[in-house]
Amino acid sequence: MSDHVIQEKRLRIWETETELPPEVFAAWHKPDGTISPVAIVATVDLDGSPRTAPFGSLRAITPRLLRLFSCHEQDTYANLCRDGRGSVALFSPDVAASVTEWARVVRDQAHHDEQFAILEIDVEEVKNDMAYRIIVESGIEIVPKERHKSWYDLVMTELGDMG
Repeated sequence: MSDHVIQEKRLRIWETETELPPEVFAAWHKPDGTISPVAIVATVDLDGSPRTAPFGSLRAITPRLLRLFSCHEQDTYANLCRDGRGSVALFSPDVAASVTEWARVVRDQAHHDEQFAILEIDVEEVKNDMAYRIIVESGIEIVPKERHKSWYDLVMTELGDMG
């Protein structure tokens, strides 16, 4: 059996969607506070330079809405406040996708840490970045340091509790 046939049987084939397909939504939707696979968020700096940063706090709230916890001091936060356009990439087992998005601040100071804000991201387009000849077997995962675990649990709960 060819690689392509095996891949088609294992994964649903799609090119672009206007909302998160079920496998992408499942990878980023963690209502129990479990840490999501790392999302790579791409923005544009004031001088036009591209900027990327990893985030473990991105959550899929619905197939059309993502939520992100970001420090006020991060370039990503400043870029999204200035120009809400961006892109988010996900590499997780059996999933490689990128999301074109618009972001906005919905809470300038998080309840559990005033140095952080909560942004909501409207999904505009989701592109399948999975090559049919490969399978992603693992993604990038983060684990909070033990001394920060309770803080991380609080902020992840806040992301999900906003409704």
